[in-house]
Amino acid sequence: MKSKNNRGFTLIELLVVITIIAILASLAVPAFNSVQRQGNQMKGVSNCKQVIVSLKQFATKYNSQYPDTVQNPYSGGMAMSSNDAFRFMIQEQVVTDERIFGCPAGFNPDSNIGVPPNYGNALLNNENHWAMTQGLTDTSPGNMPLVYENVASISWPPVWNASIAGQVRPGRTWPGGQIIIGRNDGGAEVVDLNGKTGMVRPKQMAGGLDMFTQSSPGQPQNVLNAQVMGGPQSNAGGTMNPGYVDPTNPLGGQLGDPLGGGAGGLGQPLGQPLGQPLGQPLPGQAPGAPPSPLGN
Repeated sequence: MKSKNNRGFTLIELLVVITIIAILASLAVPAFNSVQRQGNQMKGVSNCKQVIVSLKQFATKYNSQYPDTVQNPYSGGMAMSSNDAFRFMIQEQVVTDERIFGCPAGFNPDSNIGVPPNYGNALLNNENHWAMTQGLTDTSPGNMPLVYENVASISWPPVWNASIAGQVRPGRTWPGGQIIIGRNDGGAEVVDLNGKTGMVRPKQMAGGLDMFTQSSPGQPQNVLNAQVMGGPQSNAGGTMNPGYVDPTNPLGGQLGDPLGGGAGGLGQPLGQPLGQPLGQPLPGQAPGAPPSPLGN
């Protein structure tokens, strides 16, 4: 009579199997994450291109102008953020689905745009992922960045925060210090910035320029940022959000301004009221008399 062999795995054999499974899992997880990130980036690039196509369609109706430089008849004003500019395209029915203004692993709209003609629920706070360069037209240089991921600083060139890569937070990058940038010629791509941690900028090219400054050397542009909670507001019209401290310029003022520039800043002549030309007598002071050190 044959006996059945009921011998099970030994402890060592079980440990070997578990180790092999753990090794395979450790190899599979990074590969899966990489594939998932690339898929999300491809979707983001596609959305960026669709936004640019929509801007081009809008420009055909408004003499090559994009919605940030056209007075909005529905709101009565000019765009103060990229949300405002993009919402104008929804109001003009150039765009019917606000989801193109989102990005995987970023800020995304809820698909509720409200009712015409104002579409008041379209692109509310945290429902738009993309910033844009203000003041460009359909005829501006084709290699000028037009639409790009929301920024951590509205300087020119813009700055992003690679230390919060992959998080749904204002101004973040993708892991590895990458962002998506769309150009005025309609092209969009994932680009590497000049670092993988901290505050990072576009990589410099020959001559000290980068992909943002090469199309307007010596002429800084304004950025219309996305409306995201905790992020910097736009510098529409060249004015920074007074409550925001640029992490690349902690002394205050716009980049390139003299130290203390601006009302009430350091560098105001002692005893001289704001707007009073240096050396002019104060009200009630005899001509030629030196300015009072106490301002009276």
